[in-house]
Amino acid sequence: MGIIHSIWQTLLILSLLVVVHEFGHFITARMFGVKVYEFAVGFGPVLWKTEHKGIQYSIRWILLGGFCKIAGMDIALEGEEKDEEPLRPEESFNFLALWKKIVVIAAGPIFNLVLAIVLVFCMAAFVGLPDSLRDDAPIVEQALPGSPAFDAGVRPGDRIVAINDQPVNRWQDISALVQKYGDKPLTVKLVRDNQTLTKTITPMYNELEKRYIIGINPVSEFKRTSVGEAVKIALKFPWGFTESVIKTFQLMFTGKLGGAGLMGPIGMISIVEQNANLPLYYTLYWVVQISMFLFLFNMLPLPLPLLDGGWIVILLIERLLRREFTPEQKAAAQMFGMVAVLLLGAFIAYGDILRFVKRFFGG
Repeated sequence: MGIIHSIWQTLLILSLLVVVHEFGHFITARMFGVKVYEFAVGFGPVLWKTEHKGIQYSIRWILLGGFCKIAGMDIALEGEEKDEEPLRPEESFNFLALWKKIVVIAAGPIFNLVLAIVLVFCMAAFVGLPDSLRDDAPIVEQALPGSPAFDAGVRPGDRIVAINDQPVNRWQDISALVQKYGDKPLTVKLVRDNQTLTKTITPMYNELEKRYIIGINPVSEFKRTSVGEAVKIALKFPWGFTESVIKTFQLMFTGKLGGAGLMGPIGMISIVEQNANLPLYYTLYWVVQISMFLFLFNMLPLPLPLLDGGWIVILLIERLLRREFTPEQKAAAQMFGMVAVLLLGAFIAYGDILRFVKRFFGG
């Protein structure tokens, strides 16, 4: 039942983030007078719908994401015209000025960025940020997603009592023993619900921290900041997060980041399951991270048509060439982008499934 609950929570959180993204496209299209046929939450058959000022608002059976159907956008971006009612030029995305097209396309990921900033502000001002250790007991509050400890099934509340048969009495003992054995597999004994369990965990070398880690956090005290300080933290966060992501990907591609990897929806289920037993901060921070990834990934200036940044690049190339690509060329580009994203998704899903099985059924 716990896993089923985590699956639903994951789908709802992802849907919320996608709906926020689509709302960015929706509101800017309406701001420029472009007609919107439908704003939908979910996919598949319509569960509920209503119409207001010529726009259909609907909730569909498959509550995973959503979409915004904007007049003229299909032919402008995909080279494919849908059968819709006749429009005046000013009502069609296809006839907007270039800068307005870019604003409408970029608004989706930018809304994800804004959501992340707002959530970081709320975390700092009202929820609290980790400030210090509650005590030095070797009790795990969180296993970092994708870390060796997380993949091995370490859970919040686990008390580490020994590493390679050497006793662990304080939190500081864990780091000292991990550094002592380096990248050698560790036999970690822990106590969970009055039962002693044994996990085999191989540390990874973290180039960002310049040390070996197994990926666990201690029980922390949380401290709220003033509203002014929260604003500063929220506005600085995207820059620091983006820099960290860029450096992390550089290390991944050069093979210097050990066992770290990307996570998709399947892997996120494990994170939601863990966060259910943690302070609210951890769930909110996870949502912030996903929202920031949606912003950064969609704004990549790569000519992959499924990415908002890719469409912007294509529009700019068309302006430089002073001609539009043909519908056939746009359709081919769309297919290429779809295949690339599907291959990436399959690669991530494979890693997710291995982690999921190991974490939940590996003992």
